Amino acid sequence: MTRFFCAIILLLAGVNPAFAEWPAESVAMGARDHPKVLQRYSGEVQNPALTAYVARIGAQVVAVSARADEHWKFTVLDSAEVNAFALPGGYVYLTRGLLALANNESELAAVLAHEITHIIEAHVEARQAAQGDALVDGALSALVTGIFGGGENRVGDAVRQGVETAFGQIGAYSKAQEFAADAGGIELLRAAGYRPAAQADFLAAMAGNAALKAALAGREYDAANAPIFALHPAPAERQLQALALAGNMSGRRGTEDYLAAINGLIFGENHRGGFMVGRSFIHPELEFFFEVAEGLRLQNAARQINIFGPNRSTLIMSGGADTGDLGADLRAWAQQIPRRDRQNRNIANIRLLEINGLDVATGTLSLRKRGQRSTLRMTVIRFNDGLIRFAGTVRRGDEASADLQWQTVQSFSWLSEEGMSEYPQTYISVHKVAAGETVEDLVQRMMAHGFSQAQFRVLNGLASDEELQVGRLVKLVSF
Repeated sequence: MTRFFCAIILLLAGVNPAFAEWPAESVAMGARDHPKVLQRYSGEVQNPALTAYVARIGAQVVAVSARADEHWKFTVLDSAEVNAFALPGGYVYLTRGLLALANNESELAAVLAHEITHIIEAHVEARQAAQGDALVDGALSALVTGIFGGGENRVGDAVRQGVETAFGQIGAYSKAQEFAADAGGIELLRAAGYRPAAQADFLAAMAGNAALKAALAGREYDAANAPIFALHPAPAERQLQALALAGNMSGRRGTEDYLAAINGLIFGENHRGGFMVGRSFIHPELEFFFEVAEGLRLQNAARQINIFGPNRSTLIMSGGADTGDLGADLRAWAQQIPRRDRQNRNIANIRLLEINGLDVATGTLSLRKRGQRSTLRMTVIRFNDGLIRFAGTVRRGDEASADLQWQTVQSFSWLSEEGMSEYPQTYISVHKVAAGETVEDLVQRMMAHGFSQAQFRVLNGLASDEELQVGRLVKLVSF
């Protein structure tokens, strides 16, 4: 008998289950790492109505769970990635990109129910204990995973490529834990009045989205062996279990309410925080761009930009105040580094130069931390009444990585008006299919944004040969 059913029996008998309170350790873990999640994923979506809607659906699912009387926090992250995950102590996260992919309220509830089950069953703490030795410097440890156990996201990529992100090495849920979260999620969907088969529907949507992205990138896709499902049940296997558990049970879909809630949602990268086009990072709001050198990889966080490279080299871009003396600003910035980590007291080799017409000061520091020697190049660029600051760290003697970082810094420049207008922000818009309208007609509207028929079908959960029905609500992407 599952914890869920045990809890229901105990509650009906007037007994409060022993596991109805979060352990203090779990609460502390979640509270500690919540700000790190916000920083990694560019903060919360600034849409109070949408945030309230997601929290309301989460509350409906929690209300039928064994932890109904606990404090839960549901957060919509301002990220185009398709991901959902959880932290101990009732913290549940999903991304804006996931909301764009889902097609109804029952699919949203299925995602939340899956993550809620992971928390209730203490899977996150169990995984953290198993992966404890792999933790890195106050990172999020082995606490964060997507609905597919790492999913289609930069964190999962970092694990497979052996790259340390701000989270360190992220562990994975076991197959048994993923199957348990699916099964527990379906129980919660049924109890909350939602369509239990929505769990299988969204698994299919995730698999379709992954296959599409692989095709667009020119990669082969095998659902049974795709990297995003490594160490986890294949999507087809999970779908079959989900469908078997759901059976013929009916329930609420909530299509109209859901699409009304996401109508006007930013689609793709939020230009407010900058976005990548090829190797170019473009920031229309702050009016700059730069080219990320081949061999480096960018991660756009809420307060800084992290660029990772070979041999654990890291280039971080942030902002600062301009006092009018770039050399003094550079030296003052270097003094902020703890003295115990600096081998030389002051920044050395300071040079004043111009990059693309902008005034620049740059210099180096020798660092030693935990026995590891490295070189830090610090660069400040006077830009738009402030400073752009680049801090690039490489292992001592790694000139190749240092050259890649300096190549990236030297590409920093103003973004022209033409460049700003070339990449307008795109949004989700909801459209009711009129008589005579076809998939081809609606795709034609989206071609200006570079969308294909395959992308339209994945976005709307349409099979490759499925036709549109009059009156159906569909998602379009528009300016």
